[in-house]
Amino acid sequence: MPGGVSNKLSELPGHHHQELDSTPDHGKMFSKIYKSLDNSRQEIRLLTLHQPLDDDPTVSCTLSHVALGPATDSVVPAYEALSYVWGEPDFSAPILLNGKLFSITPSLHHILSALRLRGQSRPLWVDAVCINQSDPEERKQQVALMRKIYSYCKRDIAWLDPMIGKDVKSRDIYMDKKTLADKEGRIKEGMEFMQKIIQKDSETLKTLQDYYRKSDFFLKKSDQLLMRDLFRQPTLWKRLWVMQELSLAPQVTLMCSEAELNWDSLAAFFKDEPYFDAFHTSRSHAQFYYYQFSDIFIPSKLIEDQRRLSSGAIGERSSRLTDVLTRFRAMESTDPRDKIYGLLGLVTENHGIEVDYSKPLNKVYEEVTLSLINMSGELDVLCQSLFERRGGPRALYQIDSEGPQRDKHPSWTVEFDLKPEDSVSVLFAQRNIFNAGPKHCETPCRLVGPTKNILALKGSILGSIGPILQVEEHYNRVEDLMKLYLGEDAFQRSQSQIYAPKIGSSHTSTSETTFRAFWRTLVLDCIAPPRMRRLRKAEIEALDVENRNWVSEGQVHILTYRIDDYEHYSRSAFSYDPGENFDFTEVDNAVHRVSTGRASAGYSTNDFMFATTENGLFLLARPHVQQGDVVAVLDGGKVPMVLRKSESKDDQGGLETYNIVCPTYVHGFMDGEAESGVTEGWLKKQDILIV
Repeated sequence: MPGGVSNKLSELPGHHHQELDSTPDHGKMFSKIYKSLDNSRQEIRLLTLHQPLDDDPTVSCTLSHVALGPATDSVVPAYEALSYVWGEPDFSAPILLNGKLFSITPSLHHILSALRLRGQSRPLWVDAVCINQSDPEERKQQVALMRKIYSYCKRDIAWLDPMIGKDVKSRDIYMDKKTLADKEGRIKEGMEFMQKIIQKDSETLKTLQDYYRKSDFFLKKSDQLLMRDLFRQPTLWKRLWVMQELSLAPQVTLMCSEAELNWDSLAAFFKDEPYFDAFHTSRSHAQFYYYQFSDIFIPSKLIEDQRRLSSGAIGERSSRLTDVLTRFRAMESTDPRDKIYGLLGLVTENHGIEVDYSKPLNKVYEEVTLSLINMSGELDVLCQSLFERRGGPRALYQIDSEGPQRDKHPSWTVEFDLKPEDSVSVLFAQRNIFNAGPKHCETPCRLVGPTKNILALKGSILGSIGPILQVEEHYNRVEDLMKLYLGEDAFQRSQSQIYAPKIGSSHTSTSETTFRAFWRTLVLDCIAPPRMRRLRKAEIEALDVENRNWVSEGQVHILTYRIDDYEHYSRSAFSYDPGENFDFTEVDNAVHRVSTGRASAGYSTNDFMFATTENGLFLLARPHVQQGDVVAVLDGGKVPMVLRKSESKDDQGGLETYNIVCPTYVHGFMDGEAESGVTEGWLKKQDILIV
């Protein structure tokens, strides 16, 4: 070694300068290193990273126990937590841990080498080393402490590795030092550039002046790429566990090699909307070019939103399970159970979910679905889910599949591991537009059947879906759809033909024409997204005339209104999510007519499809509904549901059961009409059993 300093690893018995087996006997290694933690004291381990000795590259550390429990007398020492991407399970990089040889991944070895401080040791919490990964029970207990671990740390170091998780072997990344240095240099440049923007460096801003807008700043392509290399390209921004870690830590510092960027300065940049909004990209001068700049910051903005919720004053903190799961649904985890377990530390509700990696995935998701229903007393998680699979729930495809029934997902279980690209656009975005069923369902949820896997709900069946008449991928004009479902002369008779479906023992009629009911169904009786609200009486009257003229001209689309309110629609990182409690019903300026695409080319393969029931109801549902599916209004459901009768199974005890197919709009039954029918005696309330 240079300077005559020996490498400590070479002094260990049996150690040779060669690559370790990437799958060593970790059991023996772990038993020598790890002593049991006292869970009654909420003990964790801290990793003390020792200072480097001259030019010795050896990473030397020791482990110690500390207690986080409130009943302990010990004071928790100051420590930093580390957020990073593990990479492949390639344990080929040796370190000294408590004086013994211990193998870690090349990515972690690279980080620890860089974090060593000259002249002093550094206490850290690093999950891969501080948790005995060979002990499932300890992992379970430590995951349950994640909220405390990251909340108690002095700060979290978020390490932005530019190459880990890409199409390069982990050990190859750190062998090619030049490429790694170049990539890390890009992140360093991005941090320096971002720092100048945040600090409003006059010279930097002068070079960004957009000559099309004298007071604004123009980011050329090279600037944008720097920002993306910093805020989008590192795999860290996609990892689900990191979302919780960065959201809980009191202080966060982004690091890469010797470069740093403090999170607080980034948060201040987000808050300064007028300044943020002054930045534009070189894409074009169309409206959508604003999104390209803000898109760069969406992962970090999601974290900042959660940080604000998690750092509120005691008693003011509120972070619901359903919101957390939705906010981070696009993030990735190796174990799909971590879509739940990796976020529980952010939740303030008493959800009753325990971390248990011995449970199969379907049981974990069942537990979470039931918890969400029980906490809310509503069926929003089923009727208005962002986890709705294109083509219907997984259960519809498992009906005839092989394998034990106990391993399959019931149709009432939310698929929390569903990728956004596999989900359909939300049929009903705002939660309080419709109130089809009674506000609350029965809680706690009632499970029946021999294996207690059938969800018993209360509701009323309105009818069954009639023949599906559209030809798949056929170009359907609105007039053609009317002819298919309402008759060849439907448009000519539209002024005299009345929408009067027969429900139960009663004909339901509001003296509304079939044409009006038809076009109101196609637009969900609402103005167009994203600022949805119900159409008002005067708007319906005006649109009825407009749409009659529109259809008579052979147009493909139907007209409704859309709100374009730029005063409330920020062109910054806030624009993708105006806030869960934003009331769009009060934003009515700049309302104008637009054509919808719901009756456009390829109609039956889009996310929406017009259909009717055999008793005359008009529906807007999903393209995978089938003739014979039933339409039901459920207690606790704001929108009706399409259900499909299931074949009898041994674990159903001969009960009549249904699979969930999808939510649906049912014209004339979106505002409590079904419950009125039960009260008046022309509809029946019954148990509806979902498998």
